[in-house]
Amino acid sequence: MRLKVAAIAALATCLWLPHVQAGVNVGTTRVVYQGQEKEANLSIANTDEESPYLVQSWVSTYDDRDRSADEFIVTPPLFRLDAKSQNILRIIATNAESLPTDKESLFFLNVKAIPAVNEQMRKQNVLQIALKTTIKLFYRPVELKGTLKDAVANLQWRSEGGKLSVYNPSGFNVVVSELLVNNRADSTLPEVIRPGSTARSAHALKPGDSLVLSYINEYGSTVKTDSVSAR
Repeated sequence: MRLKVAAIAALATCLWLPHVQAGVNVGTTRVVYQGQEKEANLSIANTDEESPYLVQSWVSTYDDRDRSADEFIVTPPLFRLDAKSQNILRIIATNAESLPTDKESLFFLNVKAIPAVNEQMRKQNVLQIALKTTIKLFYRPVELKGTLKDAVANLQWRSEGGKLSVYNPSGFNVVVSELLVNNRADSTLPEVIRPGSTARSAHALKPGDSLVLSYINEYGSTVKTDSVSAR
């Protein structure tokens, strides 16, 4: 039996998309859960003119996207989103006491949208593809002091064995958009410089080399820093 695929896709049951998916859009590219708040919210909109979607949402760990995070629940976890309608996802911390109090914790928030199949599609043997949006979820504890801007300013760039390394002494996750070394882009630095950790790159570096970092702030905007010199 021949099947007609009603989506531009070459993957199996779901696709990872950064922000927007066919018909269903999420309201932001990241969620920052402030520890003093009871919950964090994310808006969901179905911009399709006709088709409803079944929407499923959950939080997974950053290091293993296939493993659900026990620290959070999302409500409603599963619901129907009608055409040209909106809803709000509520992310609730259920086990925040298990998370560090001196640094941010990083997770993924997943939103999977399954399009409805109408009677005409059933007669045509149409295969519908579920699409998944995954965005970063930052849990920022009440005790964490300072700002992300200060954290970026205090990054320590070094040459170790002729290669680039950067130490993040702060409790904030620094998400890298672009790094220029002597005006040349470096593509080997990890996407996130985690709190209290050292990230390393394969890019050659010597003391005095010029470094310009562009990072993603809490609102999803790209911020370019002033040039600094490696030590």
